[in-house]
Amino acid sequence: MRSLVVSPTAQEPVCLKVRELLRANVDPQGPLAASFANVERVLLQAQPQVVVVVLSPQPDRGIEILRQLRRLSSGHVLAVGQATDSRLILRALQEGADHYLDEADLESGLEAVLSRWQDRSETTNGALGQVMGVLACAGGSGASTLSVNLAAAVARDFGACGLIDLKPGRGDLAPLLDLKPGFTLADACLNVGRLDRAMLEKMLARHASGVQLLGAPQMFADIRVVSPQGVDQALTMARRLFPQVLVDLEDCFHEEQLVAFRQAKDVLLVCRLDFTSLRNARRILDYLRDQGISRIHCVINRYGQPGELPKEEAEDALGAKVLHYVPDDPKTINLANNLGVPAVLKYPNSKVAQSIVQLARQLCERRKEKEQPPRILAAAAAIL
Repeated sequence: MRSLVVSPTAQEPVCLKVRELLRANVDPQGPLAASFANVERVLLQAQPQVVVVVLSPQPDRGIEILRQLRRLSSGHVLAVGQATDSRLILRALQEGADHYLDEADLESGLEAVLSRWQDRSETTNGALGQVMGVLACAGGSGASTLSVNLAAAVARDFGACGLIDLKPGRGDLAPLLDLKPGFTLADACLNVGRLDRAMLEKMLARHASGVQLLGAPQMFADIRVVSPQGVDQALTMARRLFPQVLVDLEDCFHEEQLVAFRQAKDVLLVCRLDFTSLRNARRILDYLRDQGISRIHCVINRYGQPGELPKEEAEDALGAKVLHYVPDDPKTINLANNLGVPAVLKYPNSKVAQSIVQLARQLCERRKEKEQPPRILAAAAAIL
């Protein structure tokens, strides 16, 4: 594993110690070294899997370098500094460090990090759950309501379902489930360097249906701490806890949202049969295809409203087939939402609830079909 140590100068005592430990445990070739002045050039040339930033004796400059490296590197980024400076530790983690190591106890700190990487590597080799995103193409599409109901339907079939509210500052999933989360996505992002399955489990708010929610931060001041790295780590951990993970998305262009798109096997684009909604849906579809994201399924919600556009015109406007139509039933949905109970649980015999259950099962069946080997190959494997 190629590594790079970044410090004010290559002869800093802490830098030399870090390089010695990396050589013994990670990089037998010998870690590369870069100063703050030439780090970008060295990083782009070497493409290391591990980058260690030594913050002492210039912590403010080190934090700037850390921020820059986090944008440029997709590998592990470690920060090394004084453990007595809690504000420095927090700043380093907020700027994207995966771990913070105490410069006075480097050996045991690095050993713990390597052990965690080992555990994660072994876990990754096991089966991971599937991510499904839900994105509204316009206000009033009912994407959040659809998300909680799909999650409840999936939980009923699978025993549990992870649900992540990726609408920082205005997420509605907690009140729609009558939950008051003690932790939010902001807490997961603040602890990205040490976020594992056990920690994520403690952050989840549990609903009686089997849905477990990682809620959106409700304080506007917490929105800024939601990071792509934190979202990516939370999704990865959630996939190790649940066979299905639903994400209620805010948009399709902020980086922390695109992280969810990249992990998702399917994304439901929720719209209505009106001009504004379909126009936005087409723009989103075109944009996502340009980003290389093609697993998008159009779902018409609130279907059957007076004066809406015909189904045929909708598919022509979208340039794609509509996967499913969810009927409009404002009375049932409003009653369920105001009670904080998903309609699929509170009013299971209603047409809208049955339609959402059908959609959930349809998506899960599509995934099973994609994952199953061809019948001939499966039969041959059984014979062998």
